Amino acid sequence: MANNVSEPSVSAVVVLDHNGERIASKYFIDTLQTHHAQTQFEKALLNKALKSTSGGECDITVFDGHIAVFRGGKDVFLFVTGDQDENEIILVEVLNALYNAYASLLGSVDRGSMLDRLDDVLLALDELVDGGVILEIESSAIVNRVGMKGSVGSAGGASAGGAGGAGGTPLQAQTPKEALLSLRDQMKRAFNTGGFSS
Repeated sequence: MANNVSEPSVSAVVVLDHNGERIASKYFIDTLQTHHAQTQFEKALLNKALKSTSGGECDITVFDGHIAVFRGGKDVFLFVTGDQDENEIILVEVLNALYNAYASLLGSVDRGSMLDRLDDVLLALDELVDGGVILEIESSAIVNRVGMKGSVGSAGGASAGGAGGAGGTPLQAQTPKEALLSLRDQMKRAFNTGGFSS
């Protein structure tokens, strides 16, 4: 007898401001791959959120074959959706991990902070879910991977100049942000010295 247990998955992660403007999003199902389908879906999500009386807590709604969990910040809403058969407790954990990571990274979960630090907002999304597969639900791990604790200071300074990246860390051991910062620093040094050296 085969056991048909599937791993939890997410169909979309969306961050909207109170006016319905998209700040960030990731869609993982075929029915939401066009811009028109995404904007219609986002309008429906926002309408559900604006009718909610949950305050700053998580809320759950079911519509159009999706379970959506959402939470509001100062002037933004964060949404995590899954198939109607998905476990809503898992979706709430994913949402809370994202919200708490943003609160740690940005100081305040609001539109201005998110737009000012959009790179960190997008990196946190990448560390949370990939291809619909949940990668992490610990907000502190997401924050560390984005590089806000410890790696920004070492990556921003001058490195030893070896083949490794920030502070001599091998490329494979770096977060995407560390690798980009390392590449930027190496390019700056190359241009300042008049050419690239190996």
